[in-house]
Amino acid sequence: MRLLICLSAVPVIAIGAVLALHNYREVTLGSAQRAGNAIMRLDLQFRHDTDRLRSALETIGHMDLTPDQIVHALRLMETISGQRYCFLSVMDDEGKPIQSVSPQGRDCAEVGALAMPSDVHSTLLEAVQTSGGPGEGGAFLRITVPAGFLALPEAHGYLMGILQISRQRAYLGSASGWQVFAEDDNPIQAWLLMHNGQLLPVCSDCGWQSPPPSIVHDLKNALENSERSIITLPTGLGGYALGAIAGGADILVSTQRTSMESDALHTMILQIVGLLLLLVIGLVAVTLAANIVLIGPLRRLTYSVQKWQMEGIFDARITRSMPLELQRLGQAFTRATRRLSRHEARLKKAMAHQELLMKEVHHRVKNNLQIVASLLNLQANQIEHPEVRAEFALARDRIRALATLHRTLYAEDALNSLNMSVFLQELCEQTLHIAGESESGRITLDVVSDSFWMDPDQAVPLALVVTEIITNSIKYAFPNGQKGTIYVGLHRKNGLLTLQVGDNGVGCMWEEPPAHQGIGLKLIHAFARQLKAKLTYKGEGGVQYTLVMRLPENPPDTRK
Repeated sequence: MRLLICLSAVPVIAIGAVLALHNYREVTLGSAQRAGNAIMRLDLQFRHDTDRLRSALETIGHMDLTPDQIVHALRLMETISGQRYCFLSVMDDEGKPIQSVSPQGRDCAEVGALAMPSDVHSTLLEAVQTSGGPGEGGAFLRITVPAGFLALPEAHGYLMGILQISRQRAYLGSASGWQVFAEDDNPIQAWLLMHNGQLLPVCSDCGWQSPPPSIVHDLKNALENSERSIITLPTGLGGYALGAIAGGADILVSTQRTSMESDALHTMILQIVGLLLLLVIGLVAVTLAANIVLIGPLRRLTYSVQKWQMEGIFDARITRSMPLELQRLGQAFTRATRRLSRHEARLKKAMAHQELLMKEVHHRVKNNLQIVASLLNLQANQIEHPEVRAEFALARDRIRALATLHRTLYAEDALNSLNMSVFLQELCEQTLHIAGESESGRITLDVVSDSFWMDPDQAVPLALVVTEIITNSIKYAFPNGQKGTIYVGLHRKNGLLTLQVGDNGVGCMWEEPPAHQGIGLKLIHAFARQLKAKLTYKGEGGVQYTLVMRLPENPPDTRK
């Protein structure tokens, strides 16, 4: 029941988990989206600066001025721009600098000295990198424009302008167009990804730590395999974005989670924890309620049924707090158990009466058999012919064997099975006593039997076989007052019953064919066939009979 209640909460937990993951993804995507927006703003700023520089250089290059006039125009342009440009230069047709213009306090001459690509036929915009001078260095954008010089004769050359991308913290925090780095609610970091794979920070003195190489590698592969110009990658603490800018370089921007986003994430976590807490409280409450209303009454009802089975007393303890269905179930159980108890009492009474009748029957049969045996004994005493008197004695012994069986059934209080160990011992001693040899000590008995129970229908012919053999041994095995032993063994093993009865007397030779055998041996053969047993016997060194029969797999046992 508790398992079912817990399983019923699985859909609620799943829905809450999905919503939480969705909200978490939205928060992380927000950081990555801000990084992508920062790339677009930086790209606009770079394009604005490069377009203005390119337009100025192209205009000056087509004015047919002398080199000195061109240098004067470049100084004027640099002054008007507020010293925005890092380096301006006039070069001859071989790319060698003629004159250059550089703002005070900035040393970009090393960048201007970089070799210029050959065969420049139109405006060329390219990203370059160099160490620069002290406090400078990093990444630069170089614009090269073909120009005509007014001279005698007229000559051709180039105008070159350099914009510095990597700037110091003070410049990024105050210069127009770079406010993206000064927003307190959106702190970002940016690096130029050059053609050789080197990362150069946009802020040259901010001490930014470069992103992990694995993230850079993933962003580059995603940008190369995508048709979009900007690729974003959300992470647990913020987001990354990679996109192209003017000059063919790529810029990588990293954003951190803002305080608003952190508060939203904390709020979301608190909501999830609260939801889980409420869910646990609800499950505990439902479990307790189910235990009080349903599980407890069912457990009491089960205990009452078990107690009724063991003690015959049923007490459902029905209360008004139980559900109506359980009240009706308890009432139905009460009526059913009372009815069963009445039936059980009647059956026990009938069974006790039947057992009493069976005992009485066996007692009467035993008494009647003893009376018959006594009558035969009295009749035998009136007969003078020895052979006839012997036959009467044999009939008397057989009847007394049956009486012993019924007396054992009555004494053992087992009306449909016999304890063969007790029965066989009593039967053999009684046979020896009837023959008058129990007190003389001339013939002794050696009875060994396993203790097991046997059906009377099988025990009767088996008892008659034992009686016949013992009687014959008493009569013929020890002539002329000889002493000896009659042994009886009854063993049960692996579903087989083995009976061995014999003596250590003089032995005998049986006549052939069987038709000439005595009535005793014929009875033994008949009882063996009745038991479906195999009978063997021998007469050297004493007589020994062996009878082997199969017993049922579940022998009767009426011990209660």
